[in-house]
Amino acid sequence: MADIQVVIFTLNNELCSIEASMVFKIEKYSEVSLIPQMPDYIKGLYDLRGRVVPVVDLNKKFNLGDSEITKKTKIIITEKEGQLFGFMVNNVLEIINLNENSIDKSEAIIKVNNKKYIKGVGKKDEKLFSIIDLNEVLLDNEVEQVTEVIASKV
Repeated sequence: MADIQVVIFTLNNELCSIEASMVFKIEKYSEVSLIPQMPDYIKGLYDLRGRVVPVVDLNKKFNLGDSEITKKTKIIITEKEGQLFGFMVNNVLEIINLNENSIDKSEAIIKVNNKKYIKGVGKKDEKLFSIIDLNEVLLDNEVEQVTEVIASKV
């Protein structure tokens, strides 16, 4: 495995990251339109220059508590199967290069969590952070449900 670039962000008091190659765009948080009858971790819909983007509150999705919306709150936007998805985070801290020796992909970590979205644990300056695959955070039926709602709104 070669070096990778990761975007480090915070979820309440946790450090997390995603591969920079997965990021379509990072936006400052602005109001989203609420969607009735969606799971509580779906914050709503965001308009990205005419494209409808469902926004997932990662704190709620990962059971880390409520998200306080501040000036630092961001939406990390990714694309999956032609659909954009936004993931609300408390703050984006930095983009760093990680070499393969700084990533722990041991089965113990992956099995303990039992989630497909954890790709490993990164380490920089004695700080540990999860490396998350945002495309695996939502289950297929959740993606389908959100996509159907968007199709009915457009």
